[in-house]
Amino acid sequence: MEMTEFEKSVILKQLAKEKKIANSTFTFTEEYDNEFDAFAKYYAAIKSNGFISKILQEIDLMRDPCQLFEKVSKKSQYQQLDLHYEDLAISNRNQNICYATDMVELQTTAESGRHLIAAQNLCTNTVLINEIPTVLQVTPLCKCLGNEATSLYRCHHCGIGCGTFYTCVTCNLCIFCSRTCYEIAYEEYHAYECDGVQRHFWPIWDDTDYSYLSLRMMLYGASRDFDASSGSSFYGNSSNNYPYIYDLETHFRDMSTEQINKVLYSSAKNLLYLINKSNFFTKFKHKGCMDKFSLYIGGLMVKHYCQAQINNVLLTFPNLNLASGLNTMSGTGKAICPTIALINHACNPNATIIVYAHYIVVKTIRPIRQGEEITLCYSEINGFLPLEDRRLVTQHFLFFTCRCLICELEEAANERPFKCPSCENTAIKEIEMGVRKCSGFCALCHRSVNMNHISREMKNVSKYRKLYYSSFSIEHLEKIAECYKTIFPPNSLQLLDIYNILYEKHLLWGGNEHPMERLKYGLLIFEIIETIFSRLYPPLLAGKLLFLVNVFETVEGITQNRDIPPEEFELLKKYVKEVFQIKNDLLFYLPLDKISYYVTLQSKVVDFIHSINIPNRSFGRYI
Repeated sequence: MEMTEFEKSVILKQLAKEKKIANSTFTFTEEYDNEFDAFAKYYAAIKSNGFISKILQEIDLMRDPCQLFEKVSKKSQYQQLDLHYEDLAISNRNQNICYATDMVELQTTAESGRHLIAAQNLCTNTVLINEIPTVLQVTPLCKCLGNEATSLYRCHHCGIGCGTFYTCVTCNLCIFCSRTCYEIAYEEYHAYECDGVQRHFWPIWDDTDYSYLSLRMMLYGASRDFDASSGSSFYGNSSNNYPYIYDLETHFRDMSTEQINKVLYSSAKNLLYLINKSNFFTKFKHKGCMDKFSLYIGGLMVKHYCQAQINNVLLTFPNLNLASGLNTMSGTGKAICPTIALINHACNPNATIIVYAHYIVVKTIRPIRQGEEITLCYSEINGFLPLEDRRLVTQHFLFFTCRCLICELEEAANERPFKCPSCENTAIKEIEMGVRKCSGFCALCHRSVNMNHISREMKNVSKYRKLYYSSFSIEHLEKIAECYKTIFPPNSLQLLDIYNILYEKHLLWGGNEHPMERLKYGLLIFEIIETIFSRLYPPLLAGKLLFLVNVFETVEGITQNRDIPPEEFELLKKYVKEVFQIKNDLLFYLPLDKISYYVTLQSKVVDFIHSINIPNRSFGRYI
């Protein structure tokens, strides 16, 4: 039966209305007092201008339900998927900070705010915090996100890898390692999120979106009747950590208009989802006026969104069955850990985070002096990136300016990069270039020093640079490196840059023809980096392991069946030393039975040493 003209016109008007709603935009610019006031005004505005219809349309048009990914490798040894760590001994627990050892203290200063310091001298590989996340977000393993090669099943509530599990009968997507986890999750939050998680209402896989995590933080508070009063000088509470979540730092007032609108929009979506797709508000009828209470919930999620953005721990769960176990992921997530949130950022940290089953552990990666601040490199930041790129993240997204050692080193590199010929330190400033004389002032020697060699070497650098651009000969780059060694200290960023260029040129142009040159500059690069970062810094350790493995095949082929010059012999000694030292570095993160990736390399190196024409006693301390 054909539609009448009237019916067609009604449908066309409805489609036009839906298109108009879908294309509508709204920017909130009103003044506000705090997060709650901002949300109340935003919510009133979108109800008044009709923008709320767009959000309701998004909720009504959620994606079709997604299903659990079922192609996880059956070869996985599920009983060994997780690193296991025992709880802190009672004698070592901090009497003032939950989940922390007695080797740290809580301190508050104007410069660093509330932070942790070492209560005594600490050695490498010391456990400082052993915290169970108060709120844990695990990315569900659905069909559109699963990877047959690397994915593993993880509990939606505690994050533990599991082979057998309970599946939510409603969403058929979220899994739980035990009946206990399932019941706790369902009572606390899963009953309200179930439909949305199944239909990808929240972009949980997006590391820069905190809408789901803010909802979970609010639901955690709801399960404790929003009790935000600590009533104690003790920091943290394993049964009700909500007072310490509520008190986490927020930078709502530092956000741009665009960022604030994103937070308000996400919180409004969360609120309307709870109203239309869950029975969340039925359990809070005793709160009185539901309109006021719903606005309070919306404002609370705005606050928690901002807190999550700067206080979350970004998790990458390892897959210990693949490669080195260091840089292979079996899933991702985010966690809110109020005690770990006390630790400030440094691009060259003195501690790191390791996921041990359902614990998140903070361990030292270098010795720390008593009174020194404990620092972590936040997951959003790569310490190897240039200063400008790191500052873009810290200032624009995390709302602080890092003043750690490496940031100050890079800032000072342009101000006083030259080394003093007397004390060999990077302390020369106020360089004066005369017609026949170049002098500078050393901040450590406290006197003027003759710097004529700098003028001479910089002229040579300019000459070799021109020759390189005309011939692209690696020889001229090596000449520049020799000049840099004369005027810059051995750990300077200038030398690091030129060594990086030389390594890449030998790799790209020489291929496998110059393995000893690749080995030489690769080792020089790591030597400089390790004067700035701990060798246990995860990106550094993973990069070095990959370098040692990749360079071995070419070095092995070039050194056999010929005499080895003294210079190459010294390089081989350094290489073998690194291969055997890195075993202890890997054991910092992995159990002994999970470093087979390294053991294979070690056995190859031992066989290689026995096969070349060098007395084995030269390597006796290593093999």
